[in-house]
Amino acid sequence: MVGELAQAPAAGLLGVLAEDYDPDAARTELADWIMARGEREGALRQLTDAVRTMTFRTRAQAMLDVLLAALPDGEGEGLLRTLRRDTQLAPLALNALAHRELLSPGDMTDAEHLLVLAENLLQLVELAGGGDGAEEALHAQGSQARDAVAAALDSAHPDRAGLDELRQLAARALGTHGARARKARRPSGKSGRKRRR
Repeated sequence: MVGELAQAPAAGLLGVLAEDYDPDAARTELADWIMARGEREGALRQLTDAVRTMTFRTRAQAMLDVLLAALPDGEGEGLLRTLRRDTQLAPLALNALAHRELLSPGDMTDAEHLLVLAENLLQLVELAGGGDGAEEALHAQGSQARDAVAAALDSAHPDRAGLDELRQLAARALGTHGARARKARRPSGKSGRKRRR
């Protein structure tokens, strides 16, 4: 029932809205949650902090997408445009704005393009489950994936552990000399980083 999440923690609210609510119900539920907090700026800070602390990148993206879609009168777009300057959340905010065509490629700096590229690759690895699934996804892209990974690794993306995992997976998948040496020392399909869900 709409209204039952008014006392939920911010992360729980955004997770449920992303998974179970249609857009109209999400707008109503989010408005009620913010009103229950009394002070709008503080409520929005709680919501963005919930996204900031989510380690599963695809879930963090879904949570931020809810804010973009459910805040009224362009407030969501304004919030995400502000987050372009947030070191940790910029990749997710840029990705969300670009996905909804609220930000064109010409509106982004070269550094922002690299952040979006890196974010998309990290989410691809996450969705593929890391290990063999991610290697297969990267291998299927061939030289295009090699170029994309090289560019992503040069980005200022804040998830350095994720980029290191991406580097290792891409090296194995794309068959570079360094990858063969690492593969000989490590059992096949093992990811260098355990995923927390």
